[in-house]
Amino acid sequence: MIAYNQEWLNNQHIRQEAVSAFNKNFITKEEHQAITEKYPVAFYMPNLFIRIGLFVLTIIILLFSFGLVSLVIIDSIENSIGGLAILFGGLGFVALEYMIKTKKHYCSGVDDAMLWGAGISLFCGISIPNEFGGLLNSLFIFIICSLATLRYADKLMAVVAFLAMLGILFYTCVETGSTAKAIAPFIIMAASLATYFAVYPAKKRYLLYSSSLLMVEIAALISLYAAGNYYVVREISDSMFQLNLQPGDTIPFGWLFWIFTALIPVIYLARGIQKKDAVLLRVGLLLFAAIVFTVRYYHSLLPIEIIMTIGGIVLMTAAYGLMKWLTKPVHGFTSLEIPTGNDMDKMQIESLILAQTFKPGTGTDRPISGGGDFGGGGASGEY
Repeated sequence: MIAYNQEWLNNQHIRQEAVSAFNKNFITKEEHQAITEKYPVAFYMPNLFIRIGLFVLTIIILLFSFGLVSLVIIDSIENSIGGLAILFGGLGFVALEYMIKTKKHYCSGVDDAMLWGAGISLFCGISIPNEFGGLLNSLFIFIICSLATLRYADKLMAVVAFLAMLGILFYTCVETGSTAKAIAPFIIMAASLATYFAVYPAKKRYLLYSSSLLMVEIAALISLYAAGNYYVVREISDSMFQLNLQPGDTIPFGWLFWIFTALIPVIYLARGIQKKDAVLLRVGLLLFAAIVFTVRYYHSLLPIEIIMTIGGIVLMTAAYGLMKWLTKPVHGFTSLEIPTGNDMDKMQIESLILAQTFKPGTGTDRPISGGGDFGGGGASGEY
């Protein structure tokens, strides 16, 4: 299903493990060199700055190409601009497959730009001429992004597909009736929670999509909180459902959303500490800022400048104190950079890599996928 060469993805993952082991002195320079030679990777993967430049250049070429063709034939297809956009989207995916299969592009900026350019062009060609509503637009986005994620394992496509799924649920509630509108936040929260519990174990089972699933996991945690945040629920309800709320007015179950606003980040932090889960810890800390913003928006205690100054002093003091306290490990936490896993696990990984390196033949016993960042098949990276 993945468009990229899976053997090279496997080899790249092994190379990254070898680099990590070498940097932590688990293998020698000669062993690292032997692993690199044993597992070649023929992808075209430029550095970050070249990748950004190629991405921008490819987008400009796509836009100019579409504009030029439109100017040439616009008189004869005045009412068929949507069809032209669909045609360009289809040709974009064909060109993307060509660049991957023939030119070996992988997270080069060119394949990223072609993927997003083709996807956006296809969606615009379907949606804009027909003036679809939010429900159908969300459905088309979900289908396009889901198929693109399965084919190219792009992390941002996976996140957009998840958000489109939430959009389908939301607009379904909006069009169903007043009762469905009232419970829409709870439906979004339930869907986000279900997605998190489905994605969390799937990261280890579907290694080829692990980084995409990680991004969906983060998005699910944030959307779970956003759907229960008092500010988000109140302002969206007021603007979309014409509640005409006045300053000081509340919404139905407002007290419950205030509880969600304050409690969910605490649950994330507590669960993250219990499970040593960095994702939950970081998302929980990030959402504490949302608590402060929400409370400050409706209950002004001090000028914003003073609150920001006090908050910065408290955070800097707390961070410094924690770093000093965790210089020595405390209940499994430390401020020092340590290797992932214990030494015995690393020794086993080293033995496995060396055994595979010096064993006759090529390949691995089972597929291992990963590598890269931002987008593309099997892309990875830490949150």
